[in-house]
Order: sequence, then C-alpha cells, then structure tokens
Amino acid sequence: MKYHLLILLVLLFSGCAKKTKVTPPVEAKASWLKTNTLYNHKSVHGDYLIHPFFDLVPFASKEDNSINFVMTMPVGSNNKYAIDLRSGMLYRKHHNCSQTDVWKKYGGDLSRPPFTEGFVPRLLDQLGAPQKIIVFGKRRYFNEFQLTPTRSQRVRVVGAVLQQYCEDFPCRGRNKWLSKLVLIAVNQNDPSYKKITHINQLRKTLDWNYIKAYIENSDGRQISKSDEVPSYRVIGNIGPKEALVNGLSRGHLFQYEQLSGLRKNCHKLYDFLWKSSELIRSSKLDVKKNSKIYSESVYDKKDTFTGNVISAEINKSSKDNGLSDAENFKDFAIYFKSFHANYKSRYLTCQKFVRDTSINANPRRMWFFSYLSSFLYAEDLGHVYSCSRQAWIENPIQVSGKRMFSAENHLRNCTARELDRAFDMSVTLFAGLSRSSRAHYRYIEYDEGNGASHQKLYSWVFNNGSEYSCDKERVKNLSIFPRDINWESFGATGKRKRTDIIE
Repeated sequence: MKYHLLILLVLLFSGCAKKTKVTPPVEAKASWLKTNTLYNHKSVHGDYLIHPFFDLVPFASKEDNSINFVMTMPVGSNNKYAIDLRSGMLYRKHHNCSQTDVWKKYGGDLSRPPFTEGFVPRLLDQLGAPQKIIVFGKRRYFNEFQLTPTRSQRVRVVGAVLQQYCEDFPCRGRNKWLSKLVLIAVNQNDPSYKKITHINQLRKTLDWNYIKAYIENSDGRQISKSDEVPSYRVIGNIGPKEALVNGLSRGHLFQYEQLSGLRKNCHKLYDFLWKSSELIRSSKLDVKKNSKIYSESVYDKKDTFTGNVISAEINKSSKDNGLSDAENFKDFAIYFKSFHANYKSRYLTCQKFVRDTSINANPRRMWFFSYLSSFLYAEDLGHVYSCSRQAWIENPIQVSGKRMFSAENHLRNCTARELDRAFDMSVTLFAGLSRSSRAHYRYIEYDEGNGASHQKLYSWVFNNGSEYSCDKERVKNLSIFPRDINWESFGATGKRKRTDIIE
C-alpha cells in the first residue's frame, strides 16, 4: 500500500513539473564590450564580456504588446539590484528588509518584492535611466536569475504607471515631481496571468494597494530628516497599447549605428584627454614634435551626441574652441579650463555609457579619469569649487532655473596646485553627502558583501540619498572611494593625500 502511494505521489509531482512552461531565453552575443583591451578586460576564460543593456534588443511588438526584458530582481528576492550602464554589471542597491509604508496608507509589512523587476534593453526612460519594467508571475515560470545577465525573456505588457520622484519633500507644485513611465507586464506562461491583457484586470486580481505601496517604498525614502518622508509616489495608469507606444517614443531607443558611433567617439575623446595630460605632465613641450596631438579632432563628422535624453552639446570642431592649441598644453590649469568650457557635457555623456580604461591595461589612466569624473559629478550635484576658499561650496538653483555661481568664473584664477586639491576634495565631498543621506556618488571597484553581486564595476554609481532605515547601518559602512588611491598631482611633484573630513 505504501509503495503504491509513493508511486502516485511521484506521478503527481512529475505531472505538475511538466505544466511549468518557461519561455526559451534570447542569449546575448558580446558586441558592445568587444573592443581593444585598453578599454575592457575579458573574463577569466579569455572571453569578451556581455553587456546586457547594449548587446540585447527589446523586439517590441505592437500586435500583442510583447517585449523582451532583462531581470534584475526576481520575485521574493532578498536584495534589489541595479545595472551600471558603463560596465554592464549589476550591483546591489538595497537590501530588501522589513519596513512600513512611508505614506502611511498601507498598514502591513513591506519586505520582499511581490513582482519581478528588470529593464528593457537599449531603451532609456524619460529621465535617461534604463526603462524599468515590473512583471507579475510565479518565479518558476521565469528563466533563472543571473547576477551577470546574459539573456532576456519575453513578457506581455498590460499597461504602465507613472513613478514620480521628489528630491525635497513635500515638493509642492506639479513641476517639482520628476516623472517616468514604469511598464507593467505579466508572464504569459503563468496560468494565473494567461488571460490578463490589461492593467485594470490586474488591479482587480491582485491586492493593488499592497503593490502600489511596495513600488512607492522599494527605491527608498528620505531618512536624513527627523521624520522619514517619501521620495517616490505612483500615480495613474494607462493601457497596454498606450504604454508600449509611450515607452518607445518618449524615451530613447538606441540603434546599432548610433551605438557604434557613440563608442568610437568616446574612445577618441578619452585617448585625446589622456595623451594631453601625459604631455603636460612630462613637460616635453616641443610643438613640432607633438603637432599631431594638437591637430587631432576629438570626434568624427558623423557625430552621435544628439537625441532627447543623451544630448551633450551642438557640433563644433575642436579646432574652433582652442582645446588643441599648443598653448593649452603648457599648464594643466589652462588646459582643464578649456576642457571644462567645451567638453564637459560630452565627457559626462561618455562616462555614462562607455568605459574609458580597463584596470588591467592601464591603472594610472583609469584612476585619472575616475578623479576627472569625480570633479565633474560634484558640480553636477550642485556644488562649485572655490579656489580662494580651498573648498567645495553649494551652488543652489535660483528661481530662474540657473545656478547661483558660474563654475567657469570660479575656475578662472585657479592654479594647477589649487586644482589638485579640488580633485582630492571632490571625493571627500561625496563622503560627507553620504553621511548626511544626501545625493552623492560612490565608486564601486568590486560589489562585495553578503547578498552583493560580486561583480567588478570600477565605476561611479549615483545615489540620490533615498535609503531604507532598516538598511542604514549596512549603507553607512560602504566605501566611497578606495583609500589607497590619490590624485596624481600636476601642480607639484608626487601624489597628494586626501583628508578624511570636509573643510
């Protein structure tokens, strides 16, 4: 009798297993990172690395509202991950610990995600971030989650919601909230969602109050004030057809030719900047000998720095703005001011998408660009360096929408020695902003720790200051920048050392 019962149970479970249908994934082929070894290192096996955002395509279909997505957080995950577009690697953004609704509208506990989260490859949203997509379905109907994503899976879009961000709550006024579209989809392989084609059907099937509360809390909240206040809210919803059309048209979908041109021009800009800095550092200012560097164009005529969310600047020859003039190579301060005035926007666009150097190929070059980015990111966050005060000061936005201080004016009388200090202090600035739970950048060499992605990024990642109060201690111990790396001075011999406090 026991034997027959055992056979019956085995048959029962095997029958259930056969009903679990998983859509075959689309496997990526290395292309974006398949470049000269100067820019990207290979895997331990000598293979080119996959960049899941650029090496996969969405294959969006308006007929059945289907699209491919890359998973970054499976349903029920202990951790929330994000992708660094520059390296193509995932890193841990939050630990999904227990918290209550910051809006105080949902009375239950918010801990593990009730949905799968990911992004649509090659598609940026209205704010310039990878297009976020939330997918409903049991975990067993999805392809296995990868901490190093190499594939995408097809799902059906049933609608979208608007996720809005407030930098300084309560953000009174419509224009104070920054909005982006979040696609809502279902895994059609899950029988529970097979007939769901519209978000209104989904709202009736699920506990939507819980879903909405989780989305509003899952990206963090402002915890720097005495009372925790919201950073995000979710409003409205639109149907599947409108969601897919708006996602594709109001964001930015990278095309192959544009990607190829973007990478080529960024590599050219990086090479030019590095050659220039080395020329200044070497003090070998033989104009005839180095005339080739002076005459180099930083980009091709077919420029790719255009588009609604990746625009950098209008086309302008490097010969017209004087960056290549021999005079600029005599002193780093003169050269940096010229670069800052003419190429800052272009450089920041490149840093967002294209890696400048592999740590294995040229560490000195990589750390040079890391510090260069640190300076410009500090300005981007609303600070300006005052050489007379020898400190970074806040540069608030006025009613007109412009910053109070001109960065160019503050740089005008700076010497190379004073700029050396500015680069050092930009890292210290981020440390102070992080301790105050304010917007900052953090440099990730290797995403380590229990639950981390354990991937090598060597990139600055942005943090808007929104955190989980239950995850605050872990975040508090994260390193802002490697302590053993210092800016290589232009104004004096040797290397400077950073101070540990903001002066």
